[in-house]
Amino acid sequence: MEKLALANDNKLKKVKDEATILNLLSGAKHGNSEVFIWKLIGSEKHLGQVRIESIRKTRKDFCIIPAEGQDRLVQDLMGSHNHVDLYIPESALLLRCAIKQTDAPYRYYLQLPNFVAQVERRQSFRLNVHGSSEVKLSFGKSVTIPKPMSQHFLKECFDISAGGFSFFISKMETKFFQIDDAIPLVELKAGNWTTKISAQIATIREVEPDEYNGLSYKVWRVSCRFSQIDQVSKKYFEKFIFERIKDELHAIND
Repeated sequence: MEKLALANDNKLKKVKDEATILNLLSGAKHGNSEVFIWKLIGSEKHLGQVRIESIRKTRKDFCIIPAEGQDRLVQDLMGSHNHVDLYIPESALLLRCAIKQTDAPYRYYLQLPNFVAQVERRQSFRLNVHGSSEVKLSFGKSVTIPKPMSQHFLKECFDISAGGFSFFISKMETKFFQIDDAIPLVELKAGNWTTKISAQIATIREVEPDEYNGLSYKVWRVSCRFSQIDQVSKKYFEKFIFERIKDELHAIND
């Protein structure tokens, strides 16, 4: 029986070793990874895309430059503060850096942080969308036992990450779902974005109604991992999820 967690449950670990931090930043630089600077304005998160241009180990700093077409946005987000918050989706990394020098709008030199925060045990942040109708699934599923049957399903996601998703099914629907089953074609809609992916069922767990989850009857939670997803969609989900996460970000504010 699964105890349903309505929080996003993104456990973060702090990395304080300077050599490890440098290796993480070097990996992002050499891999030309997406890097976002971000700022909370009111309750809304604003993101600007940059890349790491250079790292100066002896000076303990590194340089970021705006991505194409992001010059003005990055300059606005960098202004009026002596620090900047960064997010590197590929390594699920959060860091806050002091601004050392600005050659706006082209280059910004940031001091190496004392620590960074990284998601534990998974490769990306997970977002709970239960009850929000923000992420929807459409797919067909067939079984041959006890007799051949097919059914089309329209489901709302319970949660989603760049690695997979989960949703609820009723007792009547359980006959269509087994662990390790492939779902070869899933239409997944998040916000204004629609894509087609393939998935494999990783776990199926019973969830009893309680005072916290708002369920009126027992359901089964089906958790799936992406078996095939294009890089454009993966990057969209990483950004979509991060824009909506608020409660974990205190980890870099200490």
